[in-house]
Amino acid sequence: MRNPWKEIKSPTKDVSALRANPNHPPDLFWAIDNIGRYLFIYEYPSNSDIIINDPPNLEGVEIVSMTTRSNTSRLILILKEKINWELFLALCNDLINSTMNIDLPQAASSTILQRLRRWNEFLKKKRLDILPEEKVKGLIGELLFLKRYLTIKYDICDAIDFWIGPEGCPQDFNINNTAIEVKCQSGGSDPIIKISSAEQLCSQLQHLFLYVVTLGKSSSNSKESLNLPMLISEIINDLETDSSHLNKFQDKLLAVGYYYSDKYLDYNYILTNEVIFKVTDNFPRICPNDLKHGITKLTYNISLSECIPFETNKSSLEF
Repeated sequence: MRNPWKEIKSPTKDVSALRANPNHPPDLFWAIDNIGRYLFIYEYPSNSDIIINDPPNLEGVEIVSMTTRSNTSRLILILKEKINWELFLALCNDLINSTMNIDLPQAASSTILQRLRRWNEFLKKKRLDILPEEKVKGLIGELLFLKRYLTIKYDICDAIDFWIGPEGCPQDFNINNTAIEVKCQSGGSDPIIKISSAEQLCSQLQHLFLYVVTLGKSSSNSKESLNLPMLISEIINDLETDSSHLNKFQDKLLAVGYYYSDKYLDYNYILTNEVIFKVTDNFPRICPNDLKHGITKLTYNISLSECIPFETNKSSLEF
């Protein structure tokens, strides 16, 4: 991972700064102060309609708002401990991506303040390590469905709207009158998937499908290899012209506990199989109405061999 602060010469006094992106409309800078701390600076006119004078207090990051003698306002983010620089870099890149196509200072300031509030919520949960591999594969499965199926029929912005799993909904996708639950299994493992609630395979919508992907371990050198940062980067590139949905996508990633780390590059997979099942009344499942009084939560496993009679194809997806 590129550390932009390593490219800046330490100053003997004050601050040394490097513009984050010369083609980026808002003025954003990587910077280092005279005691070697990592900074990220946003500059905007002091006569802007929105002045960020009450930013949220982020865990591990000091935020200073000030006005210079040249009537320029500055928002300065200061990393407290360098050991957390990857997380700080993810935060800064989020601010850069979110304001990529914003020209007006008030709009940029509003977006940056909104993103800082989102990160404040995320950091309060203290999820400072990467996701466990099981969740990495699950998230890959959801993004594969989004890219391989939804974006064929809908544009990328609609596809992001349909992705509701990160919002705490029982199924991963709701598309019109159809719900989709995505599961992932490892190649070579027993063909079993885990269902995490009685509601997960019992939708209130008219149609419900179960999409199961099989991922095999792969080398990063393989042409067919994929990983989580790769998929996310492709989606972010597709969303560059729509800052609203880019922010929404980034919010959903934070909601599931994801921020970029080089550690995710060690988890490479190859898509070996995908299968779609239509979930009907006779499908092997447990629904809320099946639970006896007093049972409030359950998880259970389903053998995919018992689901074969319900297998369907891509053209049968009703959305």
